[in-house]
Amino acid sequence: MMEKQQEQKARRIVLLTHVLGLLMKAIGYFLSGSAVLMNESIHSMIDCINQGLLAIGENRAQRGRSELHQFGEGRATYFFSTVVAMTVFLGGGILAVVEASRDLLDPTHEVEQLQLVAAILFVSLFIEVTAVQEGWQEVKEQNKQNQPLVRFLKESRDSDLLLGFTENLFALGSVTIAIAGISLTALTGNPVFDSLGGILGGLLLIAAAVFLAKEFYSLLIGEGASASDLMAIKQILANPAIIQIKDLRTLHLSPEELLIVADLSLKLAPDEEPSTFIDTIEQQIKQALPELRVYCYIESEEVPS
Repeated sequence: MMEKQQEQKARRIVLLTHVLGLLMKAIGYFLSGSAVLMNESIHSMIDCINQGLLAIGENRAQRGRSELHQFGEGRATYFFSTVVAMTVFLGGGILAVVEASRDLLDPTHEVEQLQLVAAILFVSLFIEVTAVQEGWQEVKEQNKQNQPLVRFLKESRDSDLLLGFTENLFALGSVTIAIAGISLTALTGNPVFDSLGGILGGLLLIAAAVFLAKEFYSLLIGEGASASDLMAIKQILANPAIIQIKDLRTLHLSPEELLIVADLSLKLAPDEEPSTFIDTIEQQIKQALPELRVYCYIESEEVPS
């Protein structure tokens, strides 16, 4: 309970940061007319909507089992993450590209208050670097197999980590491009670089949407245990008394819940009860996966000696 309260407090702090960032960038955009600041304003607005939708998803996921949802609504987090990727990220990226393209084709487009724009962008850069560093620490804590980053993100069943880290990483790329664009505009006096920076930032948002939509679609449909967790399960089922694994299926009901269904053929000692053996196997699996809430449903057939 305490951990959940800390997460909610952290989410409120992050939301407040995004709101302040949105206000700062929006004011800067209206004063300067900069396409890259418009793009960054859209990105901050996406961050705010993102936090709100994820909070709704988490609240839904915390509901217990019901007659309609026998295993609860844990995958609600996957649904709302998919909504964020498919609508907020994709829509924001397209809007940013369209608006920046208008500026690119507008011969009267100018960027004023260049120093103000640069100051806002460098503050944003500091915020995004800090966010990526914090996310990277969380990735390292969870990436116990030392997998390459892209593979780890694809393997991860933690929607919050996948969405948050990917969002921050792309946001860092976007603000870096924005700084490059506004710097070239300041050096050359040509606002076309500002517009190009806005377009590239929007394309980054679209790329993030495509990557996240693909991953969340897979999670929403239903992914099994990660490769490392499945290996741990199979090592336990490599017990000499288990002579055949007829069927083994796993399914993540939420980032923290894993369903395991197995059909085993057993050859036990004469004095050993199948129910006792299965109970022992289930306990070993749960101990091997301490970070997950594991539901085991194991059928067995004893082969005569």
